[in-house]
Amino acid sequence: MTDNGRQRAPTMVDIAKRSGVALSTVSYALSGKRPVSPEVRARVRKAVEELGFQAHAPARALKSRSARAISVFCPTARDSLEIESHLFLTGIAEAASEFDYSMLMSTASQDPEGILSTIETGRADGVVLMEVRMADERVDRLRAAGHPFSIIGRTEMNDGVSYVDFDFAGAVGRAVDHLYELGHRRMALLNRAPALSMPDYGPTVRSRTGFEHATAELSVEGDHLLTGTSGRHYIEVLRYLERNPDCTAAITVSVTYAPLLAALRDLGRRVPEDFSVVAIIASQIVDLVIPPLTTIELPAFEMGRLGGEILIRQLADPERPPAQVLLEGPLQVRSSAPPPKRHR
Repeated sequence: MTDNGRQRAPTMVDIAKRSGVALSTVSYALSGKRPVSPEVRARVRKAVEELGFQAHAPARALKSRSARAISVFCPTARDSLEIESHLFLTGIAEAASEFDYSMLMSTASQDPEGILSTIETGRADGVVLMEVRMADERVDRLRAAGHPFSIIGRTEMNDGVSYVDFDFAGAVGRAVDHLYELGHRRMALLNRAPALSMPDYGPTVRSRTGFEHATAELSVEGDHLLTGTSGRHYIEVLRYLERNPDCTAAITVSVTYAPLLAALRDLGRRVPEDFSVVAIIASQIVDLVIPPLTTIELPAFEMGRLGGEILIRQLADPERPPAQVLLEGPLQVRSSAPPPKRHR
């Protein structure tokens, strides 16, 4: 494999593609931390041998580093660290542990100077940024300073930056197509309300773009709502549903399914009998929801793990070309998204 004419070491993403399994399955097969069938384990090992993958090469190369720590910056509003953030962070922590590296974490700082000082004072060798904006000063400053970093998410301009992101626009577009094929002609996108005064938060912007493009292409009515899990957001969703009884379906991003299901319940509208839902969310969260939701899976843990691994490999080889990974999630059809009543 080459990248810009230079030989590129294989990653776990390459192993997953070659063996035809999920990224998390590769991790479990190599680490032994969870049971994997002998047939799948054999496929993973075969891919490892064919590609020449060396899981612990970065760890060996990093022994001369003094800090042997990476710092993760995940700015959040006070007392509001979301469930999916825990999955991202757990993935980063597993990557650090696998390479015998420690992890520092901050939920406070959006100040580029504070982030730069973490590296320049020797507390960490590199940085993973989360909650990334389309125009993010943190990314610009780290890139200009030449410090090693990776981001979970991506900005509008990503030249020379290593990132792992999810294709939110594509996922929302696929959800719109699925609901349209079922017969729904008016639907809503319940998008994640930007926190911390971040109107250009990457996933929110790209989700809306995908929704507006898909609904325009199909000539269906589409309403965009910014929401969260507070009481205020619940009231806003409730009022929207009251005003728009012809809306028969919704696409939710992250935990925005919560105010929607609560509002539908209080209006006496049942899922899936009266209303259809497609949720874009991590499987670890949606498995707890009743009724079982049709989903497009957001691989939060795998994104975190890969973001950490990319940074560590960059630390081991400073000349390594930037790695840019855009992941997709499978559509899992469950019971929450049938055709509207008039089509049954």
